Amino acid sequence: MNIWIIVALGALTYASRAAALVLLPDPPARMRRFLERIPAPLFASLAATALFTPQGSLASPALLAATAGALVAVRTRSLLLVLFAGIVGYAAYTLGVLLLR
Repeated sequence: MNIWIIVALGALTYASRAAALVLLPDPPARMRRFLERIPAPLFASLAATALFTPQGSLASPALLAATAGALVAVRTRSLLLVLFAGIVGYAAYTLGVLLLR
């Protein structure tokens, strides 16, 4: 991907969020609670798409990383530990593939 596309998308994202903060009025309390809950499902849907290859089969390294992260999330509810577990799961799969060659 061209670096300028990434920069433009980042600038557009930042500008739209900044404009919303400056131009829109504060939402009512009920709407604010709803909006505060959106990031978790949104992140989960984006992460779930990484579990599949373009052909529709499961991506093994991503699946192992997601499983490791999910197991740690249930026990600790710590974002830092979940990220670390995902990295370790991905690294374990990669190391296993390299050792079996």
